Amino acid sequence: GEVKQAALEELCGLYWYPIYAYLRRRGYPQHDAEDLTQGFFLKLLNDETFEAADGDKGRLRTFLLASLDCHLADQHRRQGAQKRGGGQQIVAFEALHAEERYALEPQDRRDPEWLFTRTWAFLLIDGVREKLRDDFTETGRAGVFETLLPFLLGDEATPSYREVARKLDASETAVRLLVFRMRVKFRELLREEVARTVLTPQDVPAEMEWLKSVLAAA
Repeated sequence: GEVKQAALEELCGLYWYPIYAYLRRRGYPQHDAEDLTQGFFLKLLNDETFEAADGDKGRLRTFLLASLDCHLADQHRRQGAQKRGGGQQIVAFEALHAEERYALEPQDRRDPEWLFTRTWAFLLIDGVREKLRDDFTETGRAGVFETLLPFLLGDEATPSYREVARKLDASETAVRLLVFRMRVKFRELLREEVARTVLTPQDVPAEMEWLKSVLAAA
């Protein structure tokens, strides 16, 4: 229905970059990767019969990758000389600095699927972190969020609770409570976002474990 279509369109808007990075790592030049990404999402959004022949359909990321491989095979059969996007723009690559972003990826030449997986995981985490930032900003606590962010990121250079307490003019106990609540809220938002990328609630725990393993490896 329309609700499902709108949700898919939003998710495509969020997760276009792993597809683009995957294509670039597979050796497609910048403009070919742009055309293929546009054409892929147009096909996905406009053709209800367009489904992956294989792949775990319970997870959006595996569904997209399997669907993309089908799409690429189809394009190669047609020689793909024409502009795949047909002039329509789903993703504004220049405005989103797609190529500059790709240039910052690790250049260790691991396989394209590894890069897709890595960029998907980091994109998901970044999106959740921004939602949490918005929550703090809406309640006038943007400065508190920035001060506590190192505790969320798990940086090696995490400040001491005493140091943060002085900065926020609060007790160490209050700071520990703030950090605890921040982490709980982050996990809640993370589960909500992961739930949007899987077919059923039963798929969420396994996807959370997958995400944890990818971030640990990174």
